[in-house]
Amino acid sequence: MSQNGHRPPASVDHVWANARVLLPGGGVVAACQLGGDQLGPHLAGLARLAVVVGPGARPGAGWAAVAASAGRTPFPGSSFDLVAVEDLGAVGCRPADVVQEARRLCRPGGSVVIGFRSGVGRTRAAPAAPGGPAAVLVALPSPRRPAFLLRAGDRQVARYFVRRVAFAYRPPGRSGRAARLRQAGTRAAMAAPPAMALRGAPGRLAVLPGPAAPASLLDGVDELVRGRWRDLGLPGPAPARLAPLVVGHRRPPTGMATVLLFRQGDRTPTVVAKLPRYGATSPSLRREAEMLDAARGTLDGRVRDAVPRSLGLHRVAGTEVLLQTGSPGRQLVAETAAARPRPAALGRQLDLVLTWSLAMQRASGRREAVDDTLIGAALEAPAAACLAALDGDPAVGRLLDRALDGARALRGTALPLVTCHGDYWAGNVLVERGRVSGVVDWERGSLDGLPFQDLVKAVGSAAYRLDRYRSLARRGPAALPGWGDLGPWTGIADPRFATGFRAAFVQPGWLADLARHHLTGAFRRAGIPLAWLPVAVVMYLVGQVTQALDSPGSVAGWGSVLRALAASPATWADEAGAGHV
Repeated sequence: MSQNGHRPPASVDHVWANARVLLPGGGVVAACQLGGDQLGPHLAGLARLAVVVGPGARPGAGWAAVAASAGRTPFPGSSFDLVAVEDLGAVGCRPADVVQEARRLCRPGGSVVIGFRSGVGRTRAAPAAPGGPAAVLVALPSPRRPAFLLRAGDRQVARYFVRRVAFAYRPPGRSGRAARLRQAGTRAAMAAPPAMALRGAPGRLAVLPGPAAPASLLDGVDELVRGRWRDLGLPGPAPARLAPLVVGHRRPPTGMATVLLFRQGDRTPTVVAKLPRYGATSPSLRREAEMLDAARGTLDGRVRDAVPRSLGLHRVAGTEVLLQTGSPGRQLVAETAAARPRPAALGRQLDLVLTWSLAMQRASGRREAVDDTLIGAALEAPAAACLAALDGDPAVGRLLDRALDGARALRGTALPLVTCHGDYWAGNVLVERGRVSGVVDWERGSLDGLPFQDLVKAVGSAAYRLDRYRSLARRGPAALPGWGDLGPWTGIADPRFATGFRAAFVQPGWLADLARHHLTGAFRRAGIPLAWLPVAVVMYLVGQVTQALDSPGSVAGWGSVLRALAASPATWADEAGAGHV
């Protein structure tokens, strides 16, 4: 499976899904994993020929498998442009033998990339590259749950991560003693000076370029930005170097790799570079570049200042790269994860994000009479795509038909068409001094979106992630006694996707009260008739499905919520919207 014309691979490990930035930009002809088959999907997306090697290695869609020891393979020397080891401590033979075999197999112009997660990986030690020591990147917050990769010597980048991004993560649904202790340990580590976080972080990846290997994409982006500093309109003199922070979140394979670039002494990234994970270009890059320019053109003042400035699309070794200015502030998801979910705190979060969204709508909106053309493009088309993704489920089809009938009953009413972000949730919002200071990731935006899209997304996403980072209170005014009780949805809906939605839109409780209060208030402020509420809630779920078409698990999860809602179709939005036109 090559980089050109083939479907991208399934999602893989957070780090390896973004490791392409560490490789040369010209593409990979042949790639090999030693010691397992976990990277098969990733290598298949990167290379024309992908092979995995290990005693129990299995082939897959786009990669071959060879049953052999990772320390002694049947291939001749210099067979591959990329040789990867997913976890040097779990290859089943002596690590030194595997490193030696990887070097033998790697062409002079290729790279060996070695991952560390266990055993020998709990150390900073890494084998030397032919031209000198290997480039070692550490993972924060941990090698087993990496969110960001950075170079061990870049302390200011670690400070940014710890102070502006990090929070004490707790796996969803886990609230036992072990999970609480692990979260408490993370919280203690975050309170330590950032330099200590780096000293305690083991190496996660070691990159060993061959003696004739060209510069990596990461180095090429650094050279591009510094070389065109003044042309890009960046402040001050061009720096001697930029410190990178590679975003390592697992996202669908069609997502983009993101690198934050820092000048010496800066508290926030000066430049953000985005590039495709696989292939030379990505439609998402072009969409975001166009949307940044267009959105800033419709806005002004503080609302405009929160939107990054596009610095243009560029080519680095044949790979398209989108550059944009960095945004100040702390991620809102980190801000809200600092304490247990409580009504007042969540209310402040919703006030913040909805106020900014409404200000964007006021600056960009134009009122249009709802007609069949608008309904067809904005509602019927995504509903049809959603239904197709769910194999034409008849019950879901009837639910969507009812929502579309509700929209058709509103033909002739005026509705503002506005600039929409398209993926407006706390992970894409940065805050500083009590206001929104940055809104990022605009590849799903539009200039003529329906005004309720971002509003319902912001509320629904807050509910979906309510217990993702901190457990809910079990008693007192912050408790949600019905949390996790799916009632008639049991056996139909996936609890991971349905619990938050049901608590926000179906079950009585403070979360539903909060969602109703903020959404009805936002609809009134935006000039949206409340009769659109039942339509908007169903279309929120449609959007969750259609935006996840390259993630089968998410399609199934959100589809299960639609199936449950079809079986028991009752939300507070039906009551709130009744009789309001």
